[in-house]
Amino acid sequence: MKKVKNLPITISLIIISVIAKAQEPQATVFSLKESIAYSLENNPSSTIYKNEVLIAKEKKTEALSGYLPQLNGTATFDDNLKRQVTVLPAGAFSKEEIKIQFGNQYNTNVVAQLDQTLFDRSITVAKEANKVNTLVADLKLLQNNENIVYNTVMAYYQILTLNEQEKLLVENEKKYEELLRILQLQYEKGVAKKIDYDRMRVSQNNIKSQLSLLKTNKELALNKLKFAMGMDLSQRIAINDSLDYSMQVSMPLGSQLDVKNLLDFKIQSNNIRLQELDVERRRFAFFPTLAGYARYGAQTFGNDFGKSFSNWFDYSSIGLKLNIPIFDGYRKKSQLAQSRLGLLNAQENLKLSQRNYELQFQNANTQLFRSYTSMNDNKQTLDLASDILKNTSLQYQKGTASLTDFLNSDYSYKEAQSNYISSLLNFLTARVDFEKAQGNLSNYVNQLK
Repeated sequence: MKKVKNLPITISLIIISVIAKAQEPQATVFSLKESIAYSLENNPSSTIYKNEVLIAKEKKTEALSGYLPQLNGTATFDDNLKRQVTVLPAGAFSKEEIKIQFGNQYNTNVVAQLDQTLFDRSITVAKEANKVNTLVADLKLLQNNENIVYNTVMAYYQILTLNEQEKLLVENEKKYEELLRILQLQYEKGVAKKIDYDRMRVSQNNIKSQLSLLKTNKELALNKLKFAMGMDLSQRIAINDSLDYSMQVSMPLGSQLDVKNLLDFKIQSNNIRLQELDVERRRFAFFPTLAGYARYGAQTFGNDFGKSFSNWFDYSSIGLKLNIPIFDGYRKKSQLAQSRLGLLNAQENLKLSQRNYELQFQNANTQLFRSYTSMNDNKQTLDLASDILKNTSLQYQKGTASLTDFLNSDYSYKEAQSNYISSLLNFLTARVDFEKAQGNLSNYVNQLK
């Protein structure tokens, strides 16, 4: 009777569970290209480097202002609470000295001045430097996009290999369920031993444990991908694992490193150009500067506050200002020496970087070849272990092979699976590292389907 009473409750719980699952938001499926496009659009670092490009453009406008007219206006109001006393000596106008206060208590002055730089070599250099600075900002934006693509692809490939491993484990789990069903029938008929049945169950439980651990690792890998994409970690996503491996697992034809294709090399080269311009700017600091100005103003004064704003007297002037540096305590000389030493260091750093680029390329090339060889060897081993396991499983079901033979074959097959999955991931990541090392990552990703 209790079972009958609890039946409606059980059915209700099942219905609620089904409805809850149906209401869960479906995971958005991303292909590799879609993941990259989303990353480039939403990763916060993209916004930062785009802003840096805008900042460089504004600095370019700022540099142009040095040769544009500068117009400023000034207005002053003075209340001379106690005017200065001037003493005229005796004998000039009188036998006794005379004390006189010149000026008025209230004085207002309004003036506008236009300044125009006529000659300043440092401003010319600054304009050229800002052009190069804008180019560097554009290159850094491209470099950041390349890093975003790299991180996204690596995270995507990690999930891809976990998916492949999950497929193999699910396949093994189904196979063990079938074998356990057969072994249980044999055990019930007295043909098989209980210890053989228990061994098979242990192997099946191990597969389930591996699947549980794999799902945890997959969740962590998905979070890593979402972080690389600039996506909210609470959003549900999945990857399109129907990826064509024919492109990924093929070895590239003979490639040569051209450092001029590397974004890092371009950035360093332009930074050297910036340092060269800084040397010129420091050198031109010894040159004189010439500027012209035009001034127009008006002033009014009086001892009565109200009437002091009624009588205005205007004035105007034009002129030239020549500034000739003579001696500044060796400040400019020291700055020029520092700038030249900075240029030498930048040139030496570029030489070191070139050697590092070559080292990275050679290492990536070697790692790619080794991972490709290892992957092919492990694939052949996996195929061979699969054939052996199929034959052993068939023989075991017929009773011509022992359970030990079957378990040994199964262990070898699982080990071959694990080795192949690891070598596949190693090759995919090595290929990405190789393409990045030769500055071809964007083109490589664009060729993927």
